[in-house]
Amino acid sequence: MPFVEKILISDNVNALEFQACGFGWFIANGRRYENDHIITVNGEIVPRPKHLSKKYGGWHTALGPEEIEYALVDNPEILVIGCGHLGVLPIREEVRALLAARGITLETLRVRDAMARYAELARAGKRVAAILHTTC
Repeated sequence: MPFVEKILISDNVNALEFQACGFGWFIANGRRYENDHIITVNGEIVPRPKHLSKKYGGWHTALGPEEIEYALVDNPEILVIGCGHLGVLPIREEVRALLAARGITLETLRVRDAMARYAELARAGKRVAAILHTTC
């Protein structure tokens, strides 16, 4: 079943709309995005710079503090992290500490639920950013 959620980013006619998501991809505004991405407060969709966290090793590339800065560019009040379809993206403790120190609320959900939550918060006028991990 397709996932559809319209996200109004501002009062203008531009909107971010999720049409679907699957393992390793999602579609927003009719464009297919492969792999993980960050959605900024202003609705910009940019690739997640996972290479910055490779140094931490492990069986899975954890979300590290160096790459989290890309999501914080526009000073969100809330960061929603889509932790994959199974919800297993590891988030380093340094990330949680950084967000807490800046007063940013962290919400972690499975990726499909994170898209819906981002939409809900954006519609409510919150300054929200998201990181979408699209695999496991």
